Amino acid sequence: MADLYAELKKKNGQNCYTLSRNNPARMEVDDAGITVVYPTGLSVFLPSSMVREAIRRLIANGELSVDEIHHQVTRLHRTRTDKLMAVLREIPGVTFTPLPKRILHFRK
Repeated sequence: MADLYAELKKKNGQNCYTLSRNNPARMEVDDAGITVVYPTGLSVFLPSSMVREAIRRLIANGELSVDEIHHQVTRLHRTRTDKLMAVLREIPGVTFTPLPKRILHFRK
């Protein structure tokens, strides 16, 4: 399995886009985690362990819903859930379905 976190590190300084509203935010990616920074200056930090856990689940199941991320990965942290979905959307091979529920799909 390729290191998909390494793929995200290559996107350091690039934008990610929320699934709910397609709002842009800059990703600052390093070994500790990913900071998602909005044009307003507000930011949200996602620890690398959280991102890697979501990637693991996405690869294992081939898809990952917003509810799964919210309940099983971010532990009901709404802000982190939305940002994590935006970051995962930027991984090569990941597509998403916006309706009826936001679901990420991964194909190898």
